Amino acid sequence: MRGDVLRKGRYRLLEEVKLPKNQQGQGTAWLAVDTQSTRSRVLIRRCTFPNHTEEQAARIIESIVTRLTQLSQHQGFPPVVDVFSEYRAYYIVQQYPAGESLAFLMQQQGGALHEREIAEYGRQLCAILTVLASQQPPLVHGAISPETIIVNLQARQVSLIFLPLFSPDALSKDTSSGYMAPEQVRGDIRPSSDLYSLAASMHHAVTGFDPRERLIHFYPPARRLNPVVTSGMEAILSKELRLSVNQRYASPVEMQRDLQTLLSSYPSVSETPPPPGQMYSPASQPSRKPRQQRTIFVLVGACIALVLILVAALPFINNANQAAQRNAQKNAQEAAWRAELAQEQQLLDKKGIGLSDGSFIFDTYPGRSDVALKKQAAQALQKGDMANAVNFFSQAVSSDPTDGEAQIYNENLHVLQSGSSYITIVLGIAFDSGADDLLRARPDTQGAFIAQYEINKQGLLPHGLKLRILIDSCGPQRADVSTVAQLVANRVKKAGNPDHIVGVVGWPFSSQTINALDIIASVHLPLVSPASSVKLTGSSPYFFRIDPPDDVEGKLLANASQQMHVKTVFVLRDPTDPYSVSLADAFSASASKLGIQVINNQAGHFTESKTTVADYQKIVADAESHGVNQIFIAGYSIDGIRLAHALGNAIRNAPYNTTLSNLSVLGGDGVDTTLVIGQGNGPDAQIAATFPQDMRHLSFTAYCAPNEWDFLHIAKNQQPPFFTDWVSFYQGAGVATTNIQPPGNDSMMATDGVQLIAKATTYVQGDLIGQSTRDALASLGHGNVLAFQGVTGRFTYDKQGNPIDKAMVVLSVVQKGNENVIDLQNVVGTFR
Repeated sequence: MRGDVLRKGRYRLLEEVKLPKNQQGQGTAWLAVDTQSTRSRVLIRRCTFPNHTEEQAARIIESIVTRLTQLSQHQGFPPVVDVFSEYRAYYIVQQYPAGESLAFLMQQQGGALHEREIAEYGRQLCAILTVLASQQPPLVHGAISPETIIVNLQARQVSLIFLPLFSPDALSKDTSSGYMAPEQVRGDIRPSSDLYSLAASMHHAVTGFDPRERLIHFYPPARRLNPVVTSGMEAILSKELRLSVNQRYASPVEMQRDLQTLLSSYPSVSETPPPPGQMYSPASQPSRKPRQQRTIFVLVGACIALVLILVAALPFINNANQAAQRNAQKNAQEAAWRAELAQEQQLLDKKGIGLSDGSFIFDTYPGRSDVALKKQAAQALQKGDMANAVNFFSQAVSSDPTDGEAQIYNENLHVLQSGSSYITIVLGIAFDSGADDLLRARPDTQGAFIAQYEINKQGLLPHGLKLRILIDSCGPQRADVSTVAQLVANRVKKAGNPDHIVGVVGWPFSSQTINALDIIASVHLPLVSPASSVKLTGSSPYFFRIDPPDDVEGKLLANASQQMHVKTVFVLRDPTDPYSVSLADAFSASASKLGIQVINNQAGHFTESKTTVADYQKIVADAESHGVNQIFIAGYSIDGIRLAHALGNAIRNAPYNTTLSNLSVLGGDGVDTTLVIGQGNGPDAQIAATFPQDMRHLSFTAYCAPNEWDFLHIAKNQQPPFFTDWVSFYQGAGVATTNIQPPGNDSMMATDGVQLIAKATTYVQGDLIGQSTRDALASLGHGNVLAFQGVTGRFTYDKQGNPIDKAMVVLSVVQKGNENVIDLQNVVGTFR
C-alpha cells in the first residue's frame, strides 16, 4: 500500500502506477522514492511466478534485467537501479526519467504544442524504436502514447517508459484503439505498430486532435486541424498513419531521416523570422535606370517597406504589451500569495487557526501520539524539504494510523511527488480542545482521507487528475469561520488560485456555515455542507447540503415521538444558535400537527455546551411538574449527555416517581457522536462512561449509520468500498484496540461531501473551475445525469440546494453485553 517500504526501508511507495492494457498481466508497478539517491523517483516493477520454481524464476528475472540493462546503454531508456526479492516476489527498480509526460505538457498547454519541439522528440523516439527493432528477437513496446513519452524540457530529451518485461499481449477485442495501429488492434503486434503509435501521438501533439475521442484510426490532415503545421510535418504524419502497413515507412530510420530533414528546414533559433506575409525572392540584377529614378524607386520602396514593417510589427507590439500585462499580473499574484502565506502564519501563531496543506498542524490535542512527527514534517515542508516532510508524515501515520489529518497531508505530498496535475477541495472543520468538536473534526478528516484515497487510487477524476485536500480549521470560536473562509477566497481571487480549488466541504455547524457561505460563494466555489438550519435553504446558488434540512428532520423527530406514544413534550433550545432554533421550531410545528402537546417557554432555554448538569436538573424538575412524557433537546452531544445524566440523578433521588422513570430524552442529529457512549476525552465522556444507565434514556436522529446498508439487507458486494477501507486504515494491524471505532455520522458525511464534488467534476464540460463544478453539482439526478449514490444515501438536488427525499435514521443508546452502543432503530426516506 501507499507509504509502505521495501528493501529495508530504502524504497517508500508513493502510488501504484497503472500499466498499459497490454502489460497488465506482467505484474504491478509502483512509483517510489529512493531514500539513498538524490535522484529520488524510481519505478518499481513487481513480478511473481507461481507456476515456476524459485530457480526458474530467478533465471527469468536475470534475463529481463540483462535485456533492460543493455537497452539502458542507449539514450532514452531508463537504467536499472536495483533488483531484489522480498515477500515471495521479485522487484526490478528503474530510474524514473526526469521530466513530464507528453500528455501532461499537452494538458498544461491546453492545445497543440510547437511543431519544432515535436519534430525533435519524434526524431529521438525514432532512434529509440530503431534500437528496439534491432534486438534479437525485435522488441515491441506495444503501448506508445503521450502518457509513456517522458520529456525533459531542460535537456530537450525524451525517454520511453513502461518497456514490457515480456512480449506484450494482443488486444484483439479492443474496439477503442487510442494510439494503436490497426494491425495491433487485430492482434498482430510488430515493430511497425510502435512507429504508427508514435505518429499518432505526434499528430495529437501538433493538432490537439485526441484520437481517443474520434472515429477509430481517423486522422485528418494535420494542417486542416492546425493551419500553422507545416506541409512537411503533415506529409510525414499522413504517410505513417495510413491503414496499410506496406504504405507506411518501412522502418523508423526512414521516418527519422525525414524528420531530420524537416528540422533542418526550420529557421535557425537565433535567426529573426521575417515578418508575416513577407516573401523571400532571389536577388535581381542591378538596374540600369538613371540614378534619380533609381533614387525615387528606392525611397518609394523604403516607404512601402517601412509601412509593411510597421503593419507586420503591430502583432509583435501587441504581443509584447500582452506579455508585459501577463507578467505584471503574475507578479501581483505572487506578491498576493506571499502576503497570504504570511497572514496565515500569523493566524496560526495567534489563534491556532488557518488553512493548511501540511505546512501547519491543527490536531495537537490529547489522544494523538504523532504530534512531534507532524510538526517536524510541517517545518520541513515550510523549508521546501519535501523528502523529509514525506518521511516525517509517513512516520506519523505509522505512529498513529487513526490520525486523518496526517493521512491527508501525507497523501497531498504523494500527489506532488508523483508530478500529476491535480485539483483541490477544502475541508472546513473546527479543531479545538472541546471534546464535542474533536469528536467531529477527527472523524471528518478520517472520512475525507478515505474519499481522497479512493479517488486517487481508482482514478475517479477526469483527465488523470489527482486530488489534494486543504484543511481549513476555525478553532473554538464560531465567529472565526469567516476569517478562515476568507483565506480560501484570497487564494482563489487574489493569488490566482494556485491550488486549483474547485469546492469546499464544511463546516459542521449551521452557525459556522452561515458565516462562511457568502465569502465562499463570492469566488464562485460550491460549498457542500452538513449544516441543516432552514435559514440556509435557498440562501445561495452555491450552497448544497449533505443532509436534509431541519424542517424535514423535525417531521421525522415528531413521528418518532408519536411512535413512542408521547402525549406531552418539553422543548429545549439555545436561542443563540441558528441550528438549535431551526430544529426546535421544526419539531414543535410537526409535533403539534400530530396532536402532541408542545411546551415551549423560557424555562427550556439552555446554552450549548455551557449549561451544567445542575442547571439541567432544574429543567427536568420543571418538565416533571408539567407531567411531560418526553424532553426534546435541540443541541449537541454534550448537551444530551448532561440532560440525560440530570434525568438519571432525578430518578435516583425519587425512585418511585413514575413520571420521571417514564421520561425519555429525544435529540436531533447534533447529539450523534460516540461521546454519548463514553468515547473521547473530557468530563462529559467521563459522565457517559460512569453512568451508562443514564445514557439509555437518549434517542436521536441522524443522517446515516454505519450498519444502515446491512439493516436494509443490501448485499456486501453491493456496498461501497468505504467500509472495507475504514477497517483497513483505522481498524487494522497497528491500531490500538482502545481506538477502534466504526465509522460514524460525521466521517460518512465527510466522505460523501468530498466524493460529491469529485463526481461533479466528471460532468464538467470545458474549464474545471468552481463555477463549472457548482453547475455540475446542481445537475445530479436531472436529465441524463445520474443521481450520486453515496455512503449515506442517494443524492439529487432541488433548486434550493436540498437533497431530495434523502434517507435519515432513528438511533437509540442501548445496552449490549457490558457496554452501551448506538443502535439503529429505523430508516426513512430514499436510500438508493
